[in-house]
Amino acid sequence: MKNALQILCRLLDQWVARGLLMGCAICLFSASSMAAPAAKPAAVATPLQVMQSSVKNWVAQSRKVSADQVLLAPLDSRVEVRACDKALSMDQPFSSVESVRVQCSQPVWQQYVRVSVAGKAPETVATARPNLLPEPPKRWVLVASVPLQRGMTLNETHVERVQVDTSTLLVNVLEQASEVMHAEVVRDVRPGVPLRSHDIRPTVLVKRGQMVLLSVVQPQGFQISARVEAMQDGRFGELIKLKNRDSGRELSGRVQGPNQLVGL
Repeated sequence: MKNALQILCRLLDQWVARGLLMGCAICLFSASSMAAPAAKPAAVATPLQVMQSSVKNWVAQSRKVSADQVLLAPLDSRVEVRACDKALSMDQPFSSVESVRVQCSQPVWQQYVRVSVAGKAPETVATARPNLLPEPPKRWVLVASVPLQRGMTLNETHVERVQVDTSTLLVNVLEQASEVMHAEVVRDVRPGVPLRSHDIRPTVLVKRGQMVLLSVVQPQGFQISARVEAMQDGRFGELIKLKNRDSGRELSGRVQGPNQLVGL
């Protein structure tokens, strides 16, 4: 009987010891599971971010600077950068290094990006030419910096001045940003294409029936302004007929801005 009790006690001790070991193992496993941080999904770069990163790296490599020194001008809010299934290619088709052309072969698209390098003066793209051949003369012209659509009213943010080879230059090209102020596009123009005078026309700044501000400079040097009615539509620089509603008198004025005219 005594031997049976001793055997039973021994079995109980073994079971207790095994239970303690299993409990310790479970606690260690739980602690290690809780300590391991949950893996976060990697953020996916947008097509715009991919293009900007590619341009920065390309400019940094070509100009021997750090990518952090390369600054990109913001794109027009209406420009949507599409994903490219192939590697993007970059070049600088103009003499100014401020414009980088980004091209995608599939699907086919291209985009111009304005860049600058912090701490470095602007440079020009070096073109290797034989010493015996003189470099053709250059000329500053206006090119579209964003896609221009028919009917769009232009301002200085839609264009940029670049130097181009005059031997391949088209006629009637525009040279100053002031030439596109108060103008609208009459046909679609791709980025990087020089703007010509027949690509734009003055936009309508005054509409018939609207009340407009007419300013008249007196010989004494002071100016008189009055609200009058426009009798016809008017574009920038055009002379249109006006009417004073109070007196019924008809006047003339030259359009100088939105609902603004100068009397003669």
